[in-house]
Amino acid sequence: MKQKNRPAATLPLGLLLIAVALLAANLRAPLAALGPLVGMIQADLRASGMFMGIAAALPMLAFALFSPFAPKAARRFGMERVLAASLALMIVGLVCRSSGPSESLLAGGTLLLAAAIAMGNVLLPALAKRNLPGRVGLAVGTLSVVMALSSALAASASVPLAEYAGWQWSLAVWLLPATAALCVWLAIARRAGAERPSENMLSDGLTGNIWRLRPAWCLSAFMGLQSLLFYSLVNFLPSVLMEKGIGTAAAGNYVALFQIGSLAGSLSASFLFARIRHRQWFNLGLSLMMLAGISGLWLMPAGTAPLWILLAGAGTSGCFASALMLFALRSSDSRTAAALSGMAQTVGYSIAAVGPLGMGLLYDVSGSWSASLSVLSVLMLAECVLAWFAARPDIIR
Repeated sequence: MKQKNRPAATLPLGLLLIAVALLAANLRAPLAALGPLVGMIQADLRASGMFMGIAAALPMLAFALFSPFAPKAARRFGMERVLAASLALMIVGLVCRSSGPSESLLAGGTLLLAAAIAMGNVLLPALAKRNLPGRVGLAVGTLSVVMALSSALAASASVPLAEYAGWQWSLAVWLLPATAALCVWLAIARRAGAERPSENMLSDGLTGNIWRLRPAWCLSAFMGLQSLLFYSLVNFLPSVLMEKGIGTAAAGNYVALFQIGSLAGSLSASFLFARIRHRQWFNLGLSLMMLAGISGLWLMPAGTAPLWILLAGAGTSGCFASALMLFALRSSDSRTAAALSGMAQTVGYSIAAVGPLGMGLLYDVSGSWSASLSVLSVLMLAECVLAWFAARPDIIR
């Protein structure tokens, strides 16, 4: 008779949420810290623009590449062990990335870091489904809100830290939360014991190939278009605003406004989505905010930009939070949730990687950001349709 792994649900709820929050603090912030430092790093390394573009695209490509392996590793070794191992890998990546002025160390460290983050991205919704089935909204809400807060902190603090101590130390500071999270998750993995992963991760639930299920593709495409808009705006919003005649300093302030909108969207979706009955309407509303935001940036005068930026930020992060919850809410068990999360993030980040590249290409061809904004607006119309079907109440088995 197989022994069951003692799940982390036997831990006090508060301790489990602290563990989730510590892990979440490392899932976006170390990457968000890099963007504001691109110019400083490029000058120090004398790197080409192409290299910095590749370095910026590496995380999304790594998410797409490594996400399918997370459910398989969890079934073999257990979720707690895999999450602890991913944090150890994250620390190695952070050390490599900040060790010295080297293009290879920067790229290699970023790749290791993104591979580790992919594990957490996929498995945390499955952990919520398995250990807190009645409080999925609370667990995923904690995850998405901490991710939004920590990434905002990273984006705002990275330049001042770099000016004070150098860009290597500005990137290395994220070793502190990663080490704290590793200590907690090692204790949880040790508490889970040396037994095999829990039965519901091995045999229950999913009976077929998740990649053959139409609802899984719908949810994957929904997450993909959300991620495409988010990463397109993260990379090019200042340039879009400056083309409209907005000054450099004001454009920087508007990027902070985008982060405020993102936090508001994460908060509202995280703590309302799992509690309401008509989730399809809520999901559609979030997607309409993305459509209004990007269309407003395209068609409306520069003086109205703050409104559209807030809507775009709230919509993209709100849809991200709803997608994470749908992985758990629409799954019959944690194994299905892990498989669905892995597929959706593989497809989603593959689509997301196209966004910044496509925007840059359209700008080179047309000489203006209007062509890119028009294409994004059309894609957000499709996202509204996907949002409705992605939030259907039927369970994926």
